[in-house]
Amino acid sequence: DDTERVQFLAQYGWTVSPTPAEVYEVEIPQTFDEIYEMYNDLQRSQGFDLSAYRGMRVKRWSYDITNYPDGIRDVRANLLVYNDKVIGGDICSLESDGFLHGFRSTGTGIANMAGIFS
Repeated sequence: DDTERVQFLAQYGWTVSPTPAEVYEVEIPQTFDEIYEMYNDLQRSQGFDLSAYRGMRVKRWSYDITNYPDGIRDVRANLLVYNDKVIGGDICSLESDGFLHGFRSTGTGIANMAGIFS
């Protein structure tokens, strides 16, 4: 439920709005293109792997982050959930020239990932 997802994000230091900004059903592609391979590399770096979910439909729960460093606004935490289990996710800026990184902010991330979940 929302409480558990909010608590999951809190373990990484994120404070988020208590209700999701968006909930979408997305399909993990059967074949990963270069961008999705990069995204899955990010997932593997944080202990997840989307390879096992190829071709499956999962839910993406998106929460507005309220405590992003340096007062940066319009940042979301995205959780990919399958059968009530978090299978991956990211932190991303909603700006067109924004950023995307794993749940831990390490100063490195993937830029220009717009549209990966469209």
